[in-house]
Amino acid sequence: MPTEHRCRVLRLIENITLGTAAVGYRMESMHGAGSPQAQRIMISRQGNLEYKKKLAKEIVGIKD
Repeated sequence: MPTEHRCRVLRLIENITLGTAAVGYRMESMHGAGSPQAQRIMISRQGNLEYKKKLAKEIVGIKD
C-alpha cells in the first residue's frame, strides 16, 4: 500500500477517534458488559470488517 494511502487512512482514524464523533464512540466502547477481549471477539464476529474497510477506502479516496 502506498504511503499516501496509509496517511489517508490514519487521518480518517484520527478524525473518527479524536474528532466530532469521538464522544459517542468512547461512550459505546465503555459499555461495562464483560471484558475488553469479549468485546473484541463480538466485534470481529459481527462487525463486517471487510465491508467497513471498503467504505473507509471510498471515504478517503483510495481506488483499488
